[in-house]
Amino acid sequence: MKGIQVLCIVSLLFCQLLQAQERPFTIEVQAGKYARYNTPIQVNLPKPIRTSAWYSIKNTKTGKSAIGQLLDSVTLVFILPDSMGPGMRNTYLASKNMTKKTPVNAVTVAQRKEGLQVSVKDKPLFFYHTQEALPAGDSPYYRRSGFIHPLNSPGGQILTDGFPVGHTHQHGIMNAWTRTTFRKEFVDFWNQQSKKGTVEHIEVSKVKEGPVVTELRVKLRHRSLLHGEVLREMWVIRVYPFHDYYLFDLISEERNVTTDTLILEKYHYGGLAFRGSSHWNDQDKKNYQGHWNILTSEGYRDSLANHTHARWVDASGAINGQVAGTTVFDHPVNFRYPQPIRVHPTMPYWVYSPVVDGAFTINPGTWYRSQYRYYVHQNAPDTATITRFEKDWVVPPDVTVK
Repeated sequence: MKGIQVLCIVSLLFCQLLQAQERPFTIEVQAGKYARYNTPIQVNLPKPIRTSAWYSIKNTKTGKSAIGQLLDSVTLVFILPDSMGPGMRNTYLASKNMTKKTPVNAVTVAQRKEGLQVSVKDKPLFFYHTQEALPAGDSPYYRRSGFIHPLNSPGGQILTDGFPVGHTHQHGIMNAWTRTTFRKEFVDFWNQQSKKGTVEHIEVSKVKEGPVVTELRVKLRHRSLLHGEVLREMWVIRVYPFHDYYLFDLISEERNVTTDTLILEKYHYGGLAFRGSSHWNDQDKKNYQGHWNILTSEGYRDSLANHTHARWVDASGAINGQVAGTTVFDHPVNFRYPQPIRVHPTMPYWVYSPVVDGAFTINPGTWYRSQYRYYVHQNAPDTATITRFEKDWVVPPDVTVK
C-alpha cells in the first residue's frame, strides 16, 4: 500500500513539474560575433515539458514570432524570426500554442517499399534506402542499403549517383571504413567487390515530422562477411523547412558491438562520402556533361584539395544547363577537426576521412561519433552564404532560458 502511495505522489509531483514548465518563459538569444538570419535555434530546457505541445516564440520588442517545436521533453527548436547583427541580443516569450489549428509540416516523409522519401513542400529532397538496391546486370556483391540517393537540388537536379559507372561500390551519401583490421583479419566495409565486408540498413527507429524540423533515426550495421556484425550505427537526420535551399544534419554514432577491437588503419580514404552526379562522371558516356568543381574552406579547388584539412567542402557543377551543389560542414566535436578529406583526381567523389592522418581504434563497447550539416544550393557556391551557415553550425548563438 505504501508503495502505491509513493508512486502516486511521485506521479503527481512530475505532472506538477510539467505543468509549471508549460507556463510562459523567456528565451534570450545572443548573436555573438556573427550576423544571424533564418538560424535554427536549439533551446536546452532546465525542466521537462510535454512533448505534444507547440509553442509560440515571440520577440518581446518587435512582435515577430516563430513556431517552437519540441524534439524531446527538454529540447525546444525554432527558426530565428528576426535578422540579428553581430553583438545583438533578443528576448523572446515562449508560450504554449493554445490554437486548435495544427502547424503545417513543410518536411514530410513517405515510407515506400524501398525506403524513405523525404520531401520539402512536396519537392523531393532525398531518398534513404532501407531495402537492398542493385541495378540490373551488376554483380550480387554490390547489393547495398543504408545510403542516401538521390539527393536533389531545389531546382530538381540529381546531385548524387547510386551505383556509378566505373565505381559501382560507391553510393550517394554513404559511410564506410576501408582498410581495417578485426581479429587479425583484413576487413574492407567500403569496397564490396573485395568480398570482405559491407554496410546495410537494419531498421527505421523513428520518423517524427514537425513544422520546424523533421527527424529520422535509422540503424545500420557494418558487417564483416567472415565475422558478422562489427559496428552498429545510428543515423539521426534532422531536416529543416527551407525550400529555396535545403538544410539537414546527419549525426552518426558507431558502436563496436563485439568483444574485440576494430583497428582503422591509416589510409588515403574511408569515412563519410559524397558520390557526385552521373553527369559529372566522364566514365559514364551516356550521362556525362562536364566535370564538377570542388571548393574548400581553405580555398583549395578540385584535386588540389586532396588530403588537405577542411571545415567545409562544396561540390557543384552544371546539370542540364543549371549549376547546383552541396556544401558539407564539419563540426568541432568531430575527431581530428577539421578533418582531412579525400578528393579523387578524376572521379566525382570526396570523403571526410580522419584515417588519412593516421590509424585509430574503436574499442569494444565504445562509440565513434560524428556530425555534419548539409547545405544544398542552386547556382554556384557563394562563399559569404556558406560562411554564414558555417558560423550557425559551429558557433551557434548563445541561448539562455529565464
